[in-house]
Amino acid sequence: METERDEIDRKDTGFRILYSLLFWVIAGVVEMVVGALVVFELLFALVTKREPPGRVRVFANRVIAYFYRIGRYLTYNEPDPPFPFSKFPTEIEPTGSGS
Repeated sequence: METERDEIDRKDTGFRILYSLLFWVIAGVVEMVVGALVVFELLFALVTKREPPGRVRVFANRVIAYFYRIGRYLTYNEPDPPFPFSKFPTEIEPTGSGS
């Protein structure tokens, strides 16, 4: 049996729908950015025989954290819309040395 919850105002639902459509499109763009980062990191490792630079890995980690926040917002697991309506997220897990 479902517990009683506060009703959501129709105006808030309307804004949520518009924001969700916007973030659904942004999620597609972020997915392409992640794909480009993966290709870059793989090519870098292939050519240099070293891990990609730490700054690139930190950026990739933050982009993944952003994608995660978008998913949480779209599924009503986070009430506040993500960046650009809030701060860009920090890394979910700090980037390690990759041993």
